[in-house]
Amino acid sequence: MAQNFHVDLGGIVDLLGRHLYSTPRVYLRELVQNAVDALTARSTDEMAVTVTPCDVAADGRLQVSDTGIGLTRDDIDRVLSTIGGSSKRDELGFSREGFLGRFGIGLLSCFLVTDEVEIITRADGSEQTLRWLGRADGTFDVTDADERREQPGTDVRLAPRPGQAELLSADLVGHLLRHYAAHLPHRIRLRTADDLIDVADRRFCWDDPATTGADRRAAAIELCREELGFTPIDLIPLSDPGTGTRGYAFVPPTPSGRSTHRVYAHNMLVTENEPNLLPEWAFFVRAVVNTDHLKLTASRESLQDDDDLAEARDRLGDQLRSWLLRTAQTHPGRMQELLAVHHLGMRAMAVQDEAMLDLVARFLPFESTVGTASLDDLLADHPTLHYCDNDGDYRQVSQIAGAQRLAVINAGHAYDVEILQRLQSARAESRTARLDPQDLIGYLAEPAPADRELFGTVLDQAGAMLARTDVRTELRSFRPETVAVLLLASRKDAVRAVEDDLAEQADGAWAAVLSGLQRDLPNHPRFVINTDHPDLRRLAGSSDTELITLALRALYAHALASGRHRLTPFDATVLQQALPDLLRTTLDLQELR
Repeated sequence: MAQNFHVDLGGIVDLLGRHLYSTPRVYLRELVQNAVDALTARSTDEMAVTVTPCDVAADGRLQVSDTGIGLTRDDIDRVLSTIGGSSKRDELGFSREGFLGRFGIGLLSCFLVTDEVEIITRADGSEQTLRWLGRADGTFDVTDADERREQPGTDVRLAPRPGQAELLSADLVGHLLRHYAAHLPHRIRLRTADDLIDVADRRFCWDDPATTGADRRAAAIELCREELGFTPIDLIPLSDPGTGTRGYAFVPPTPSGRSTHRVYAHNMLVTENEPNLLPEWAFFVRAVVNTDHLKLTASRESLQDDDDLAEARDRLGDQLRSWLLRTAQTHPGRMQELLAVHHLGMRAMAVQDEAMLDLVARFLPFESTVGTASLDDLLADHPTLHYCDNDGDYRQVSQIAGAQRLAVINAGHAYDVEILQRLQSARAESRTARLDPQDLIGYLAEPAPADRELFGTVLDQAGAMLARTDVRTELRSFRPETVAVLLLASRKDAVRAVEDDLAEQADGAWAAVLSGLQRDLPNHPRFVINTDHPDLRRLAGSSDTELITLALRALYAHALASGRHRLTPFDATVLQQALPDLLRTTLDLQELR
């Protein structure tokens, strides 16, 4: 007589497909895992799992057979009561506690690909063979089997649901078995039309006592090629005895974002994309590990992000850190190669760890106005390292600061500012300071009194030209003499430019608010004229104020464009008119000749 499950099977299967499993293909992994658990529970010398695809079996059903512990009648009655009936549940109410709990969830996964599951089983120590037939409509039967198993174990048979025969066919079943089960320590066999093929024919190199030294390293590199798809720059052994986790972290030859890792549990593949195995800063490696004791989620497709994993992650992170420091001492060339590719990960580590900060300061090259060099080398020659915290500011000051031998670092990359600030905190003798572009004025020499008098008309005409703006005109004497003018503007100036645009369009209360904001920004852009520039000195000696103004407008336009400054409406007009005005004046002069 048909009985009903104690759960809403239709709802449970919907939850499995929509929320628990990422793909229906996991049914095979779950069945093989159930079979392996049964083998482990029996622990006999004659242990094997045999998988027969539906298009190979005579009755058209996929079959997974094992020589494990089998199920008694009481076991069968209790299997489905473990679902939703445990105090230790996941978010869907499923429990994987104990052999029967795992068996029950694995069994339900079959309903992702079939409408009917048949189990033929004989328990270890029993002569009785039982048949359990479960249906997707929520009914099942338990009877004595017409066929008798010769030895303990279980056969699970699935008839493919219409349209899903491919999921149970030989091509895909063979692929999935090798994908999930290639490293299992048991005999896993695939039945084909002609033969029985052993699928679990691989062994992790760290578990093979016969593979040591250079041979083990070569085997690990080959593992990386096969499972991660690249040849690593280097590799780091990982071991956490507390959780029974072992494997390797591999350094890819190209940079990447946050890395994910390939995780096996008891030699069965769990996931190819585990994000939480290693610390976030360790995105310069990808790992392949096998774990015995880290807990899995109910779907067995990822690790539970619990306290055990957090503690293991810290311990594995310590091993990565130690390897980096050791490599820096023993193989500095290799460390430089690694930094050249994975500098972002190294920067991230340096922000959190003082030992890594020293390593980055020693090896990582930084772009600066006095050349590209490590922080240690730069500090050896310059007691104070200035820095610009964005690339735009650095481009404004780099040429002039370099000519004055002022060391300014381009700290526009991720983590650079934090590294420089931590360096000053960690080392009493190291001083770093942010440089605003306008601060560069303080490092440029005041012109001689005679030059200030010579450039009086130029200064007056520049002030008149820029009277409608917030730009202030300055005279300075600086190298290189080939640079005629500078336009130095900070981010505050860019904010002010936006507010000026808005203020022109605002009235009433909003105009008053914007006016108040502008009063909080005391700095102004600086248009700096170089009194050492030969052509400007010739221009300064001219009495033609119209010519001086045209030249200044052209120089101001050039400074806007070369500095990539944000344009105000006035700036846009200058850029638009500067070249035509110069051409017109040149043509007028030619006509006069």
